[in-house]
Amino acid sequence: MNCTQRAQNAQSPSQIKKSVAYFVTDRTIVAPISNDSHRYDDFVKYRFLLRPSWVLLHVTVVAAIVLMINLGLWQFDRYHQRVDFNKIVSARIVAEPVPLVELLSALATNTKTSEDLEWLNVSVAGTYLDDQTLLAVNRSQEGISGVDPLTPLLIANGSIDGGYDDQVVLVNRGFITQQTETPNAPNSLVQLIARVRVSESRRFGELSDPATGKLSEVINIDLPRLSQQIENLNTEIYLEAINTQPKDSPELARIADPVLSTGSHLSYTAQWFIFSVFVAAGWVVVVRRKIKSG
Repeated sequence: MNCTQRAQNAQSPSQIKKSVAYFVTDRTIVAPISNDSHRYDDFVKYRFLLRPSWVLLHVTVVAAIVLMINLGLWQFDRYHQRVDFNKIVSARIVAEPVPLVELLSALATNTKTSEDLEWLNVSVAGTYLDDQTLLAVNRSQEGISGVDPLTPLLIANGSIDGGYDDQVVLVNRGFITQQTETPNAPNSLVQLIARVRVSESRRFGELSDPATGKLSEVINIDLPRLSQQIENLNTEIYLEAINTQPKDSPELARIADPVLSTGSHLSYTAQWFIFSVFVAAGWVVVVRRKIKSG
C-alpha cells in the first residue's frame, strides 16, 4: 500500500470520535431494549393473574389465611384462659372453708362479685326447707344420668357463722340416679361444708325453663328465676354440699370435683395454622401449573 492509499484509509480524529459515539450509542440503546423485552415477556406470562376470576381467587385465599390465623390465635388465647382458670379453681377447692355470711356480706356491699367467690369452700349452719325441694334434671356423673336435689337452706340465727334469720341459700345436696326416689332432707339444724357456685343461665341451643309458674324440675339452676317461688333466696350464688352434719341420705353422691384440663385448644391452634399454610401452598401450586400450561 503506498502512502497515498494509507492516507486515504486513515481516519481523522473527528471521524474516530464519531465512530466511538455511534458504538456507545448502539450499546446503550440495545441494553434497554433487551431489558424491556424481558419485562414485557414476564408481564405477558403473569397477566392472567389480573383476570377477574383470578383476582377473586386471590382475595378468597388472603381472606381464608387471615381467618385461619385469627382462629388459631383465638384458640391459643382460650388455652391461656383455661390455664389461668385451672390455677384459680385448683387453689380455691383446697382452701380452708370460710363463713358463708362473710361472703354474703361482701356480695351485699359489692366488695366482691359472685365470680370472685365461685369454687371457694364455705361453712354454714341452717335448716332445710324440704317442702320447697326441686330437681335439677339432665345431670350426669361418672357416665350415669340422673338428677340433683336442690333444697333451700334457711341460714340459722346463732349459727357457726353468726348468720341472719331471713337469708336463704339454695343447696345442691348431691347426685342421684334417675331411678332413685328423691330422699328427704334432714329435718334438724344442719352444719354444712359446701362449695360456692354461681347462678346458671341457658346456653345457646339448649332448652330453657318456663319463664313463669312454679317449677318442680329445672334444666338450669337459674337463681333469679327460682327466686319467684323461693322467698328471700340469694340470687347470686348457691352451694354444692361437701359434708353435712348430721349426714344426709346415703343415696346422695357428692357432686364431683371439676375436671381441670386444658382441652384441645393447643391442637386446634396448630391445626388452624397448618390449614393456613396449606391454603397458601395450594395457591402457589395452582399458579405454577397455570404458568406451565400456558
